[in-house]
Amino acid sequence: MSEELKNVTATNVTATVKWFKPEKGFGFVRLADGSGEAFLHASVLAAASLPNPVEGTTVVCDLAQGAKGPQVVAIHSATPPETPPAPRARNQRPPRTTASAAQPMGQPTAQFDDAGESFARPPKPQRERRERQAEPAGPATMAYGTVRWYNLDSQSGLIEPWEDGATVYFDRATLRQSGLDIVADGEDVRYLAVGSEDAPVAQRVELI
Repeated sequence: MSEELKNVTATNVTATVKWFKPEKGFGFVRLADGSGEAFLHASVLAAASLPNPVEGTTVVCDLAQGAKGPQVVAIHSATPPETPPAPRARNQRPPRTTASAAQPMGQPTAQFDDAGESFARPPKPQRERRERQAEPAGPATMAYGTVRWYNLDSQSGLIEPWEDGATVYFDRATLRQSGLDIVADGEDVRYLAVGSEDAPVAQRVELI
């Protein structure tokens, strides 16, 4: 254990596992008092002879202040949730409606004059469609992911989030603002994203 984690800041703290990635070897817990989250490393579980926890597991643990925030340094007990968490379902978009086959869009509509004779009314001119700009969906949020790819020619790339959600776009300007010159494919990062749910953009990227 590093020197910075030897000084325990809180003992017998109750928390709930937010998520844990066995393939990554770490995850996060939510503190029961609502003060935030704490980092959980696989080595702490191994020291307590505990298996990898599932989302919703309640733990009683000790905390210490690490370089990037609170971290779990010891676990005294772990209680699995009564019902395993259900897989998160992505929101399904409703199907688009199409014009009726009996009256195709843009075709003249039959009208009748005072004498009962039919005539064709010219179609209304179509309005020019404008692309609606995506608006930020609330404040920026910190999340974790893995760099899917970074292209040196376009100086841009994508981050695959560890939790459900759309891939996150970032560019060279974002890296420079974060104090980075370049990132490699497959690197794990922590990022601050803004924008719509379908097209988030990273404002800051940090290596973890």
